[in-house]
Amino acid sequence: MSANDHDVKVLNGLIEALIDCADGYADAATNSDEPRYGQWFDRRASQYLALAETLKGEVRARGGSPEDNGSILAKASRAFSGFKQAVLGQKGTIYQLIQSSEEQVRARFERAASDTQLSATTRDIVRRGLEQLPLSEADLAALTADVGHS
Repeated sequence: MSANDHDVKVLNGLIEALIDCADGYADAATNSDEPRYGQWFDRRASQYLALAETLKGEVRARGGSPEDNGSILAKASRAFSGFKQAVLGQKGTIYQLIQSSEEQVRARFERAASDTQLSATTRDIVRRGLEQLPLSEADLAALTADVGHS
């Protein structure tokens, strides 16, 4: 096992989580009947995919093959499965679903950032990625308030 194997494995796990989240947002955008939500979901999906692409470059730099897909589990039981109903029905649940999904991704990054088996360089990359994770609280609260008053 090379010194980079663990780094590659952890980075690929983060890539997978980012892709899962982006896929959920893309699905939500497709199923949204509210243009503001659809645009917000699309923008969020793009942010997660951009961070995944950055981490893919880091995997390649370590001699690994980057993950190109989300997890099979996420595809089978999408963390965002309630989005369609939330978007079409109770808009208030959207915030809870997004917050839960983003917390899961953030928790994975935090665990990786504290993984002492990772090289210092990879831990630094993970920490920078953690700082780049979008925070939905303020902008989604404003969006839901705007949509509620339209």
